[in-house]
Amino acid sequence: MKKLFTILTVVALTTTISFAQVQFGATAGLNMSNVTGDGESIGMKMGMHVGVSASIPFSDAMSLKTGALYSIKGAADSEDGADITMSLSYIEIPLNLSFAVSDQMSLMAGPYIGILMGANMKVEYDGETIFESSDTEGMATMDLGLNLGAGFAVSDAISINAGYQLGLTSLDEDGDGDAKNSNIHIGMTYSFGDRY
Repeated sequence: MKKLFTILTVVALTTTISFAQVQFGATAGLNMSNVTGDGESIGMKMGMHVGVSASIPFSDAMSLKTGALYSIKGAADSEDGADITMSLSYIEIPLNLSFAVSDQMSLMAGPYIGILMGANMKVEYDGETIFESSDTEGMATMDLGLNLGAGFAVSDAISINAGYQLGLTSLDEDGDGDAKNSNIHIGMTYSFGDRY
């Protein structure tokens, strides 16, 4: 019984100490996204991401970077005088392992999960909207992919990050199509509390 109590106490203290070291923050930035498939890509569309972040340290050199982001992706193209824009909005949860290469610089990699919140397709001709739809029927409700990126700490509270997201799942519900998200992003994070 003493051993069980000792083990539970150690686990509880370790969990409490680890949680106390979690650093929370607010993050926002720019998305430059497109849709790729069959070896081709549609034109780039500008979007944004905003949300909360959490950094959980494992050691001085390694940590888990996660959070929840509202992210707008999609693609844009012009064809025969018509401007076509597809906007896809997601709630994203990244799970990145971060490796510090210096006091200011870190490299990150890991998966992300995106939950589709909305979609909008618009076609404009000579500045007039000739078609618009917000129907998500037939679209995949989840987007899974990989993150690759880097971060630079400007100060204890402010860091700049940039990276690339490679979508691994098809945008259509049945998974038969080859269209996938692709995104270059750059942003800034303001962290609350001291940086460890």
